[in-house]
Amino acid sequence: MNLSSILVAERKKKGETQQKVADALYISRQSLSNWENGKNFPDIPTLIELSNYYDFSLDIIKGDTQFMKKVEKDYELINTQKANKKYAVLLAVLTIIVFLISAVLIPLSSSNETLMKCFKIADLFLCILLLHVAVKFSKVAYQYYEDIPNSPLWVPRTFGYGVSLNPYNKIGRLLTIALLIIIDLFCIGMGISTLFL
Repeated sequence: MNLSSILVAERKKKGETQQKVADALYISRQSLSNWENGKNFPDIPTLIELSNYYDFSLDIIKGDTQFMKKVEKDYELINTQKANKKYAVLLAVLTIIVFLISAVLIPLSSSNETLMKCFKIADLFLCILLLHVAVKFSKVAYQYYEDIPNSPLWVPRTFGYGVSLNPYNKIGRLLTIALLIIIDLFCIGMGISTLFL
């Protein structure tokens, strides 16, 4: 039995109008109508309120595959948003550290050549780390495209304007790996030259 038919049956069993139920639960009548017609679904807290109001068990909806898919999709979205926040904070912290080393510590240590070399190498290492975190962030941010067979090469950026390489497109994946290797080798080469020159 699907959720929409359960909601209609329970409301009719109570002999109430959509407006009366909507007023009692502090929702719009249009929302209730959409749920009863199967156009969309309530969120989990509202579903719990509905089950308490109508006095039915939530076990009934386990058979509603469409609703369960929506719950799974919502759960994935919540996890993606949490991961996006985590990576966004990590990117910001790494960027600030790289900037501080480049703009403050390296110039301040110009009188001590060994210390300056250490800061330069640390800065290059953090740049590599920052780049890899950014790539991981893009994989999390664009995971919507993961299961799409012919996903586009260019996708809208998650922050700001413009487009980004899609890490789930075959060409996008190859370009991302190639860019990572080139920039990693460049930074490693700069670190080696800093040590020995």
